[in-house]
Amino acid sequence: MRLKLRFLSWDAAAYALLALAPLAAYSQVASAPETHGIVVANMDRSIKPGDDFYNYANGAWIERAEIPTDRNYIDPYGSDFDDDSNDLTRQRMAGLIEEASKANAPAGSKTRKIADFYHSYMDEATIEAKGLAPIRPQLDAIAAIRDKRDLARALGESLRADVDAMYFTNFHTPNLFGLWVAPGFNDPEHYAAYLLQGGLEMPDREFYLSASGSMPGLRGKYQTHVSLMLKLAGFTDTDLRAQRIVALEHAIAEKHIPLADQQDIHKANNTWTQADFAANAPGLDWAEYFRGAGLGGQASFIVWQPNAFTGESALVASVALDTWKRLAGVPLD
Repeated sequence: MRLKLRFLSWDAAAYALLALAPLAAYSQVASAPETHGIVVANMDRSIKPGDDFYNYANGAWIERAEIPTDRNYIDPYGSDFDDDSNDLTRQRMAGLIEEASKANAPAGSKTRKIADFYHSYMDEATIEAKGLAPIRPQLDAIAAIRDKRDLARALGESLRADVDAMYFTNFHTPNLFGLWVAPGFNDPEHYAAYLLQGGLEMPDREFYLSASGSMPGLRGKYQTHVSLMLKLAGFTDTDLRAQRIVALEHAIAEKHIPLADQQDIHKANNTWTQADFAANAPGLDWAEYFRGAGLGGQASFIVWQPNAFTGESALVASVALDTWKRLAGVPLD
């Protein structure tokens, strides 16, 4: 149960708002026609394509691209691998939302729901005044975990369908494991439940294990961030708690499969019944985990990274309960 005190990102809030209902068409000045094709300027022709095609095709762009200070990434789905089309999309979404917020629509209408959601998101004074009250039930539930059986159930309750191993190649979840539902490898006529490794807040195992570049410094900043979030949540001894939390995440990272191996679907086709989990990955109370996830009746799963499941399950057994509770109870965002 990885608890997060999270304000939605602008993109997430905007998409959530717009998903409530279509509004009247919002007029925009048409942008200039776009030219599509290969952007030769983005290529690094000093690299042989047979040696490293990715950097051959994108190296010059990677070298010159800078992430704006108000963002944590540059969306690669912009036109010609820049962010212009996404900026235009954000501008249009902002216009739609602003139009709804000023419409004074009738209570209960779809437009009014968008306006109310937007105003509640922007009302920082009320958000600050509520403090920890909105997440107090979750914090209390974590504090009430008495043993590893309770922990397994709480971890199961955190399982979300928040990964996608093939269509969007999203392998990351901060929860202990991630769920993906898609046509089965062995029976594509039916959907199957896939389980993927998880448990890391930072994007990938290399952020915890790599000694190259900026990675060591990022780990230090992350631990400082964890300590600060603990302090804001009212905990004491936050530096020590943060150290133990990051150490546990480091141990989880050591069990993770490298990204290159995750993308090999031939290694991912591992069907486990519920009984197989206890035999292949002892440590976690799997029956209680699946009960907490609402999947007690699911006969089998396709386990994408079996070695990681074995390693992470063993950590549940070997690492102290209090450390796991600390990890579960950190409001990180």
